[in-house]
Amino acid sequence: MTNISITCLKSEQIESGSCHGQFLINSLKPGQGITIGNQLRRVLLNDLGGVAISAVRIAGVSHEFSILPGVREDILEILLNLKGIVLKSKSRTPEFGRLKIQGPAVITADLIQLPSNLEIVNPNHYIMTISTSNILEIEFKFEYGTGYKLASQTFLEENENYLQLDTIFMPVQKVDFKIENVYDNNNISERVFLNIWTNGSISPNDALKSAAQLTIDLFNFLVKEKDNEKKTELKSKM
Repeated sequence: MTNISITCLKSEQIESGSCHGQFLINSLKPGQGITIGNQLRRVLLNDLGGVAISAVRIAGVSHEFSILPGVREDILEILLNLKGIVLKSKSRTPEFGRLKIQGPAVITADLIQLPSNLEIVNPNHYIMTISTSNILEIEFKFEYGTGYKLASQTFLEENENYLQLDTIFMPVQKVDFKIENVYDNNNISERVFLNIWTNGSISPNDALKSAAQLTIDLFNFLVKEKDNEKKTELKSKM
């Protein structure tokens, strides 16, 4: 186990701010490759958190099937476009942003006014087009979470008119790995090629570190629980 090493073979930024990283894990015993590969893949895809737009309030909109005068897209199209905005933040508390603009204009993500601790990864992301001189006002709610959250109801609160969005918090978009056998004299070892794609809110290297730390924390918890059980048994026998 002491000879195990991990090397970053590739780290690159691809379209729309997304990132790709390739890593090589060397000197594994036979059978360890599939164990480590599966564990990292599950944690990377399921347990890492991120920030996303969870709800919006649009001036003059009473329901998701409304039409905004002078806007080319309908509300459903606008909500779909908003889901594509990628955000980066170190805060885990709900935050709010605002957009107020007079047309005619092409609305992109960089026009949203954000709190100082929030950053948009893909500022050129398209939201909508206003073809008239109408004024558009939108308020955004940003939340931290893990996995995927379905909009449970049309409005977050009836008196606030916040439209909920189906929210994707996952910063890791895709993970795959390949296992190869390495023959050295009479010894057989394994190596794992691990590929990680993220949405740009976290680097593949940081995502891998976080996934490894979450796995360590899990097993440390299990070890502590086992130790506590032994101590309890000893006390009961005394």
